[in-house]
Amino acid sequence: MQIIITPQDKILARFGNRLAMLGAKEAHAVMKSALWRGGNEARTQIKRTLTKQTGIKYGLIDKAIETKFREKPGLLYALEATGDETNLNLFGAVQRKKGVSARPWGVRRVFKGSFFVRGRVYHRLTPKRGPIKPLYGPNIAREMVKDETKALWETAVPPAIMKRVEHEIARRLKG
Repeated sequence: MQIIITPQDKILARFGNRLAMLGAKEAHAVMKSALWRGGNEARTQIKRTLTKQTGIKYGLIDKAIETKFREKPGLLYALEATGDETNLNLFGAVQRKKGVSARPWGVRRVFKGSFFVRGRVYHRLTPKRGPIKPLYGPNIAREMVKDETKALWETAVPPAIMKRVEHEIARRLKG
């Protein structure tokens, strides 16, 4: 997920005259400040939405999402998430008679035939002791571009940046 501000952008069309009054250097500073602050506000909302959407704790999401900010060539604000899979042990997993009970995606269910080994949840592939495979829950990187999170990024970010640009211009023109 990323935001790139280009000269053809709606922001420049809306605030072009006032940005021209400030001059090129000051206008760049306004856009940079607005993008950073608006992007950070949106990042917080994204993390909160991901917590509700996936059931993963906020702290783990915070560690997994990295912010990329660039000034040249063109302003860029991007969120990148690691693609690591999340084992079911992160979702309040408990061993039950029929298998492990966990809450991935915020819904508790029993994974029949699953069991714990060294704190991780596994499932037997054959009726024998033989091969086992780990059971995974949501992947933060994949969930970031789905459903509520994607919709929030597309709807919340532009207004937040517009608001910040307006604020920064007013602040610089007053003083």
